[in-house]
Amino acid sequence: MRTLVLVFVCLGIGYGIAVSQFQKRTADIENVMGTRRDMEAAIVEAKTSELQPGKIEVVGGTELDFGTMRLGTKRAHSFIFRNVGGTPVEVVYKTSSCKCTVGKKDAKTLKPGEQTTVDLEWLAEGTLSDFAQTATIATTALDQQEIKLTITGKIGQAHVFDPPIIDFREFQSSEEHEIKGRLYSFEDAPLEIASMHWSEKSLSEKINCAIKEYKKLEKDEIPAYADARYYVDFTIQLSKGMPAGPISGTMIFVKKSIKEDAKQDVKPEQVELSVSGKSVSPIRVIAGPDFNEDRNIFTLGSAKTGVGLKKSFILSLKSEADKNVEVKLGDVTPATAKDALKISINEVKGTSAKLKMFSVTLEIPPGSPTVEFGGAFGKDFAKIVLETNMESAPQFPMYIKFRILE
Repeated sequence: MRTLVLVFVCLGIGYGIAVSQFQKRTADIENVMGTRRDMEAAIVEAKTSELQPGKIEVVGGTELDFGTMRLGTKRAHSFIFRNVGGTPVEVVYKTSSCKCTVGKKDAKTLKPGEQTTVDLEWLAEGTLSDFAQTATIATTALDQQEIKLTITGKIGQAHVFDPPIIDFREFQSSEEHEIKGRLYSFEDAPLEIASMHWSEKSLSEKINCAIKEYKKLEKDEIPAYADARYYVDFTIQLSKGMPAGPISGTMIFVKKSIKEDAKQDVKPEQVELSVSGKSVSPIRVIAGPDFNEDRNIFTLGSAKTGVGLKKSFILSLKSEADKNVEVKLGDVTPATAKDALKISINEVKGTSAKLKMFSVTLEIPPGSPTVEFGGAFGKDFAKIVLETNMESAPQFPMYIKFRILE
């Protein structure tokens, strides 16, 4: 038995020595598949390829939002392509949109772990404020035949507001309200504001703007406005007693004039900011479907000149601390509407001191001339203003829609 085991051991040792000698002798012998070493490397590479195929990772993502840049300026960005797979991957430029150019168009082969950059440069041009351009990069990676790079942002003019619109939404007229904002300038000259005013004279005492001194920006200091040179912070303020209903207008910022010549007459540059919202007051109109509460529009209707027209609604007011509330007619515009409308206001008897009601009657007598306020546009409405002695709601404007035909 021992003799048999010894024989097997000797045979095993002899076989190992023979295989080793054979591999040394045949390692560099050419055959149809190359040398033996080439075959072994190919086998290892094939196994690696099956386990970890080449894969491109775009560090930081394939999309870039550059924020806001000035019209006519150029920007650039480098996307990093990294091979996180186990086999080499070739990366080559394919196409780009007309406003975006690729800095490096030569093909590049990335071994596992290697990386390269794809440089994109774009010009801010055109009439649209929203910018969106792309570049397509082709690769030999499995399931990554194409990688699309996207550049987005906004093209600003010389000045940009943040936020672009001030919206107070629905607010109580009995309280003060304010919203802060910032005005950016992309010009080289300092941003100096001489004055601010509201676009409508009737509300100029109720809507105000406070502004701080301008500040200089370093390039790329604020990434979303990387090309901005200066900015000013401001606050839009609404005083108590805003008239009920929607507000829609602009706060106008007037810049200081810069005269290259002392005798030169330069018109001040203006920058306008849209402001909107809806004032909710203790005044309510009870008129059923004839009254559009969202827009403060009362539909009087249509009639022929020989017949005339008449309609009423109820004005409900929550009084302040048992105050004796009074209501009277203010302005009626335009002049043609003032001539056509006969308006009467009477207190409804039996109401409490804290809740007053008034009947408001609008009448166009028979024989009145033809007139049309159909409301196709804002200027096509007649406007009446009801005035009260309440601090929280001193005025209640209403738009009247009516037509008198032949």
